Amino acid sequence: MKLTQILLFALAVTLAITSTGLIASAQQQPTLNLSEAQALRIQALISSQTREMRSLYINVQAAQEALSAAVAKGDPVVTATAVLSLDAAEKALKNTQAANEKNLLSLLNDYQKQVVRDYTAKAIPASE
Repeated sequence: MKLTQILLFALAVTLAITSTGLIASAQQQPTLNLSEAQALRIQALISSQTREMRSLYINVQAAQEALSAAVAKGDPVVTATAVLSLDAAEKALKNTQAANEKNLLSLLNDYQKQVVRDYTAKAIPASE
């Protein structure tokens, strides 16, 4: 799955969880039944995660642009450095997204975690 798809999916899922307290689709889905305290903690967590993810995503975009410019110059040393920079930026974004998901799930009880996992399994095709 592309990095942008991961970011957008993560933000969409977390916003759906906090804004409505349930995951909805065309079929009836079980509710998360978040407590008020859970909803407030999740909203605060998402707020800070969104700022962090946006910053990391901007870093990835800048690294992609630097790589494109390096390739256009044709300098192999500059290109290699840009590739390493892009790789580091993408890894930072991916690792932060995984940590954010873990932090979010830590605020849920076992039933709520299963609802989120079930929804995620349906929303992300296995082939990606």
